[in-house]
Amino acid sequence: MSEDLLLLSGANGRTGRAILKAMVSRGIRVRAFIRDAGQASELEALGAAECFVGDMTDAQSMEAAVQGCTKLLHIGPPMHPEEIEITQRFIDAAKKADLDHFIYYSVMHPLRRDVRHHRLKLECEEALVESGLQYTILQPGRYMQHFVPQWPNILEKGVITMPFSTQQEFSIVDLADLAEAAAVVASSNEHHYATYELSGPELLSHDNIAEIMSKALDRPVRAEQVSLDAMADKARAAGANEDRIGQMVAMNGHYDRHGFRGNSNVLQMLLGRPATRLKSYVQDLADKG
Repeated sequence: MSEDLLLLSGANGRTGRAILKAMVSRGIRVRAFIRDAGQASELEALGAAECFVGDMTDAQSMEAAVQGCTKLLHIGPPMHPEEIEITQRFIDAAKKADLDHFIYYSVMHPLRRDVRHHRLKLECEEALVESGLQYTILQPGRYMQHFVPQWPNILEKGVITMPFSTQQEFSIVDLADLAEAAAVVASSNEHHYATYELSGPELLSHDNIAEIMSKALDRPVRAEQVSLDAMADKARAAGANEDRIGQMVAMNGHYDRHGFRGNSNVLQMLLGRPATRLKSYVQDLADKG
């Protein structure tokens, strides 16, 4: 097992947990950065070597978190208005600790400046590139796992709903593939100064996705576009704040106009195998019921 210790921020989120498991499977020792001590036992059960309870808004907390680490993988809090400041604090802490490698988990097409979620990550990328640190930037596309919360409704009503055109194309990607790629990058020194677009292997509209689900379930499934207002009302009812709702509206409105298409060549190069296709992912969901 490697003597390196990697600090993983955002470790308790969906992405963080997937990356943690992939890191552990490759023998990488991980210190999980968490904000609630109550999360530690579950992450340690997933294989975290240790947990650090800290605050991403506090520079001293970040400096303490990186002590004894050689690498850092930073997952920025999604749609957080202070993402640039948070990332800069991690960069500063990494420089002070002289870390060997800073891996930043960004987003595919950060150049889409009309979407703040993308633009903030672009500015974080810029800060990292200019930091003098040895870095790798990972740019993931839209997850297949976004269908999981909808799966009960798909099974019950045969409808998949999204707040954008059912004909607009996306290159959705399996989070498990992204996590494995992140672990590949973290386990080698061959990826310094690289920026990797990590996209799924197919261009699919949600009409296409509904057809794939129909075949997997052997029953009709159709795609339906819901309005941005309806999406906002649902998010508001779930407790989302108005800033986050505004960013969700901007992002999905942009996707409605332009889609979210990418190329899977780099992902497949890192994995050393074909990227997961939606048919396989959906069939696994269907088999689980």
